[in-house]
Amino acid sequence: IQRLAMESEYVSKHINHWIDLIFGYKQRGAEAEKANNVFHYLSYEGTVDIDKITDELERQAAESHIQNFGQTPSQLLIREPHPERNTEEKRWKPLMYNELVPRRLRC
Repeated sequence: IQRLAMESEYVSKHINHWIDLIFGYKQRGAEAEKANNVFHYLSYEGTVDIDKITDELERQAAESHIQNFGQTPSQLLIREPHPERNTEEKRWKPLMYNELVPRRLRC
């Protein structure tokens, strides 16, 4: 049932919004704040260099936080929204699935 949901037309139509939140322009900054997509600073790549933390307890705390709560993925798409995926009607389909092709010509 989960696979059917993930492959549904609804998910295909809205996946670009998820991509913007996770990898795109809504991951950090003002757009992230507008989308309520802001996390603890330790979860963002490059915000802290653990090797430069001199206090052992503070370094262990930072490492524990990252291990327990994880890190956000690298921001790949910075400037603009990810384009919307084509709807099912606009997506390319092999001829054998086209309803206009007579059954006798299908594999």
